[in-house]
Amino acid sequence: MSIRGRQGYTKGEINRLIDSLLHPLAKEDRRLLIVDGFLHALVENDPPLSARKFLTYSLPTLLSELGGADKKTAKIAREVMK
Repeated sequence: MSIRGRQGYTKGEINRLIDSLLHPLAKEDRRLLIVDGFLHALVENDPPLSARKFLTYSLPTLLSELGGADKKTAKIAREVMK
């Protein structure tokens, strides 16, 4: 058994794994960003932080894709949320 197997993974490593799996798929279907946000929330176990990150990074993209808004609107929304 490797050392990694006994120690587990850090939150950062798990988050990078989630991103590496879901972000390429989310390029095809932006709704997967909701799953991405949910999984990150489970890892972080900090609901206010997770909600803030979702609102900042994922919601503007979802709104632009699903609601017909343009990318400029999503960029503005992202900047406002920061």
